[in-house]
Amino acid sequence: MGQTLYAGVFAGLVAGLVSGLMLQLMWVLAPLSLLLSLPPNPSTGWIPHLIISLIFGVAFAFVARALLPERGSAVAGGLITGLIAWVVGPLTLVPLWIGLPPQYTLASRWLKVLAAYLAYGLVLGEVFHAFRERIPERRRAE
Repeated sequence: MGQTLYAGVFAGLVAGLVSGLMLQLMWVLAPLSLLLSLPPNPSTGWIPHLIISLIFGVAFAFVARALLPERGSAVAGGLITGLIAWVVGPLTLVPLWIGLPPQYTLASRWLKVLAAYLAYGLVLGEVFHAFRERIPERRRAE
């Protein structure tokens, strides 16, 4: 179980860094500061982004540990996780948190952000699988 937690944290962090760079280039990371009741700022936007990335990374790891043993299935699961994170985050919880309605009807405006979240999922699945491959079989069962 500990190895799964480490794999999820590591994969979530690496994937969060990659997607965070993409979001920062799109000027989407700065408004995440509002989740901390701070003025929009790219530096403080990284904090909630990485926390959310770690949470999704750990959740993915515990599901993937049992259901997605192969590289292809881990990557596909990561992409699905990225899609779910896009719907849950920018389209639902972030708008609600800052006093706006969910953005489902405006989802087409968020397609560039979806690309960042799919990149998150791709990296998440790849890094998780690579991390798991380095763990001896007997320790994986723990």
